[in-house]
Formats: sequence, structure tokens, C-alpha cells
Amino acid sequence: MIKAIIIDDEMDSIETLRWKIENYCPDVTIIESFKEPVKGLEYLQNNAIDLLFLDIEMPKLNGFDILQAINPIQFDIIFTTAYDDFGIQAVKFSALDYLLKPVQVNELQKAIEKYKNKNRDSSFNQQQIELLFKNIKLEHEGKPGLIALATKESIEFALPDEIVYCASDSNYTTIYFADGRKKLIARTLKEFDIMLSAYNFFRPHHSYLINLNHLKEYIRTDGGYLVMRNNAKIPVSKSKREEFLKMLG
Repeated sequence: MIKAIIIDDEMDSIETLRWKIENYCPDVTIIESFKEPVKGLEYLQNNAIDLLFLDIEMPKLNGFDILQAINPIQFDIIFTTAYDDFGIQAVKFSALDYLLKPVQVNELQKAIEKYKNKNRDSSFNQQQIELLFKNIKLEHEGKPGLIALATKESIEFALPDEIVYCASDSNYTTIYFADGRKKLIARTLKEFDIMLSAYNFFRPHHSYLINLNHLKEYIRTDGGYLVMRNNAKIPVSKSKREEFLKMLG
């Protein structure tokens, strides 16, 4: 059984999330919940848990403040927030999970399933947290963050512009880098699309996501396709062709 707690300054959110977990996530037990972030922090400093559902924007201590006060962090985190803005890009880039409120049952179940299948290497977890704080700092400075690209063997940190394109491989994504390397990551192309949309990436086809900074040429013949700077040829679907041409101006 997964022992979890909830820290959220809104009691309605706590009660709703607890009800959904109790009714739809039988492997998880909510052992405590806290409306006051300071009390939640005190509990975490003195008790062992497996999983923390943590709101980001709270008075006195926000979710990131709580994590910075704990060292080492020996539990996993699923962030919960009503806003897809402050800190969320840093969370995404750090390969940490999050749920937007109101939390949807299917998204909650996916997050729990990801937790159950996650690499339990504590050093990897610590690297994710360290990257999170680094990316929050970069976000405040208006600089691009580093993306955590995790495999079973390693975790690599890359800048968005080092990626030429991403290709879907079922529930995995192959990342193609400007230096010629490629890496298979256990995340869907949709996840990378959401993560990289603010960094000049475009999805010309359901199986591909490209970095427009690495686009070399658009060929109109043969149904239309893109040539990247590494000479990879990427198809453009009919449904995306008009959007792509408008984007080019």
C-alpha cells in the first residue's frame, strides 16, 4: 500500500482529492492531510511517507518552499495546482508529475500508475528535485530550463535547443539531438509537445515534434515534408499543413 499525504490550503481541494483517491486508487492510502503548510512541513520532517500530493501556490509557505526545507527528500511528489503557470514549466522539465485542478480521475490514475512504475533510485529522485530548483531560478531569470531525459540507465539534462526533433514510438519518444545522438525516453510525444510548445517547437504530424530553430527547408512536392538541419525528413500531415504555412507568414 502506498502511504500518502495531501498538503493544500483549500479544504475543498483536499476533500475532493481524498474522495477520488479512496474511490478510484485502491493502492493509495491518505494517512494525513494538512490545510496549513507549516504543519504539513513539520509532519514531513518527522514521518516517513511514500508519496506527497502538494499544492504549489499557498500562503506563508508555497510547495517549493516546503521541499527546500527538507533534506534529503525520501518520498515522491505529485504537484497539484489550479494554475498552469508559476513553476509548472520547471516541474515539467524536471520530469516530475503534476495534476491541474479540478483533478480528473483518469489523470490521477495515470499519475499513480507512473509512480508505481518509476525508477526507485533515490539519487535520481534527488537529481530531479535539484533540477527543479535550478529551473525555477532560470524561469525567474527568463532563461530556458534544462530538461530531464530519464532512462533506466541514466538521466541526461538537455537544453531545448539541443533537440532537433522528437519521434513517437508508442508510449515512448525518441529524441534526436543536434550532435547526432538519439535517446529513447519513457514519455509520450504528447508530453513533450506540452513541455516544449513555448520553445519554438511545432508538431507537423501526430508522430513528430520538431524544433523550428533546426528547420532547414520545406518541400512542397510528395505531399509536403520538412528537411531538418541534420537532413532528417519529417512529414507534414494534411491537417497541419495550413497551420504550418500560416505560421511561416
